[in-house]
Amino acid sequence: MSFACVLSSTVRSSPSRLAGRRFVPRVACVGEARTFSLLVQNSARSRSHRSPLLSLTSRNITQDAAKTQAVSSAPVDVVTPAVGVPLEPVMTDAAQDLLPDMTSTLATHLPAALQYGDLAALGLAAWTPAGVVRWSLEIINVATGLPWFWTIVAGSLLWKVALIPISVKSLQNSARLLPIQGKIKKLQDEMVKVRQSGDKLALQRLSLKFRKTYSDANVSMGATALVPFVQIPVTLGLFFGIKKMCELPVLQLAHSGFSILPDLTVADPYMVLPVLLCAAVNLQIQIGAAEMDLTTRPQMGHVMNGLRVLSIMGIYIMGSFPSGLMVSLLTTSAATTLQSWALQQPSIRAKLNIPQVPLEARGKLPSPLETVQYLIAKYRTMAEEAKTQQRQGRR
Repeated sequence: MSFACVLSSTVRSSPSRLAGRRFVPRVACVGEARTFSLLVQNSARSRSHRSPLLSLTSRNITQDAAKTQAVSSAPVDVVTPAVGVPLEPVMTDAAQDLLPDMTSTLATHLPAALQYGDLAALGLAAWTPAGVVRWSLEIINVATGLPWFWTIVAGSLLWKVALIPISVKSLQNSARLLPIQGKIKKLQDEMVKVRQSGDKLALQRLSLKFRKTYSDANVSMGATALVPFVQIPVTLGLFFGIKKMCELPVLQLAHSGFSILPDLTVADPYMVLPVLLCAAVNLQIQIGAAEMDLTTRPQMGHVMNGLRVLSIMGIYIMGSFPSGLMVSLLTTSAATTLQSWALQQPSIRAKLNIPQVPLEARGKLPSPLETVQYLIAKYRTMAEEAKTQQRQGRR
């Protein structure tokens, strides 16, 4: 396609250079179309490796050029080939002289490789979560030379790996809390009654009981509370950081280096990525449910079922996201699912000092029918409470 683009357009030369893109003059070769067609066919590495698209493009260009009035410097003998015998191209001296210029022109047709500092020049690197994420992607791309498809995959995995210590600490606390959830639930109910009574001394005693319960179970509530403040900025930084790079766009993202997704700045036209992400999210919820406390908090299981339904409904919305953003989301979701599965293996939990969760304490998601029944019962209960309050208000 690059050859067709070079022949079909002429760009005015400009000495200006933007970050990540060079503007260079292109050669209009309509008059030399036949010579260029021969050049293209003879410059391939092997006849067996010639691209059908390239041959088709060259043939079409030659046919179009035949309709124009081109002035030839030397007479050309027209030889009619026999029926069924292909015409062998001949490399002329003019074509050989044109090869260096054409090679330079086609090479500069693609945007220049990203250099360190280009994203800062575009205003994309900053000390914000999204800016730091984009800065890390620039470092990966410049240092390794990876195509941008694999740069986004590597960057998403890098930030996921950076969060593993926090995820392990959170899992340690949740695994230690599961066996004592019944005791904590009783203390919480007692705390509600004491607060309603206004007994400050009893409230202090209950606070001490809470601390002793957590201390005996070796649970750090401070670390548990810190986890969302670290995970949420990274997650939002990846989302908005890559989204803005695709929407600006950064020109190099239009050439991903991955043939299935050649342009990361546009949405997936076949909706394959949104469907895969929906499947990955549902699998992630299914595997992660084993670490949830669904015994004392059964409503959490119904919330998870609600998220599964939303993920299916969100396929249409995700279909408008740029492919680069969808690649990052899919990579992160797949990595999270794999991490959840790995951290449930007894050998890995033993090495990381994560307590084994008893079978009776492991969470199991309710069925969709159970969720519907729960919602109906919840609605009826709320309606009855509203009617009771209305009656009391009239009295």
